[in-house]
Amino acid sequence: MIRIDCISLPDQLDRRAFMRRQFEQHDLPYRFFDAIRVNTSWPAIYDRKRRLAYSGIDLRPGEMGCYLSHRAVWTEFLASDDALCLVLEDDVGLSPDFTSVVEALCAAHAQWQFVRLYAMFKKEAFPVQRLTGPYALVDYLNQPNGTQGYLLNRVAAERLLRYTAVMSAAIDTAIDREWEHGVTIRGIEPYVLSHDDLFETTLGQAGNSALSVRRKLLREVHRIGTSLRKRLWLFRKKRRLQAGLRN
Repeated sequence: MIRIDCISLPDQLDRRAFMRRQFEQHDLPYRFFDAIRVNTSWPAIYDRKRRLAYSGIDLRPGEMGCYLSHRAVWTEFLASDDALCLVLEDDVGLSPDFTSVVEALCAAHAQWQFVRLYAMFKKEAFPVQRLTGPYALVDYLNQPNGTQGYLLNRVAAERLLRYTAVMSAAIDTAIDREWEHGVTIRGIEPYVLSHDDLFETTLGQAGNSALSVRRKLLREVHRIGTSLRKRLWLFRKKRRLQAGLRN
């Protein structure tokens, strides 16, 4: 079975009404998952030292709440008997083909562990399998970022929960790091979600404080190490994707 969780802050009534109308139009079973709000103290899993080494600035409270909310959804999913989980944030538009594409993805569940229904950036896509109509399951060399909507299975939820047990990056950045957590992340083309910034962001404003020379040096050393691991992994993945195209 599949469960549908829409992550939403309880007091965001306009967002919930917006999503409720769409779910009812598509005749979809759903539930609102009360998002976690971080106001004052940092979460216990936040590794500030690692975060500052990588980025030089702290995560915003809204980013921390988003991180914790997605992890909480995965935890409840694994505590259920459901085989698949559809996770949506509360500011996305569902295309008329949304339901049929999700059904096609569920039928093709052996081809993915985690599949994005929308992405923030356009990246080169490698076809994996036709789904329905113009839609296809695709793979990416470089992940296109975004947690607005996705499907995942139990294997992906387990691995991502372990990997995100320590918070040092935004949740979408953590998910993108395939070379570290080992989850097979795919997407669909074209998207069946839209993200039109209908609502003001709940993540908060990004910090713009100047970094000290020491923090800049630490950040660059950390990024060099991460980049080397990523480049080796991407080299191997590119060969696999290109071999798939030839076959």
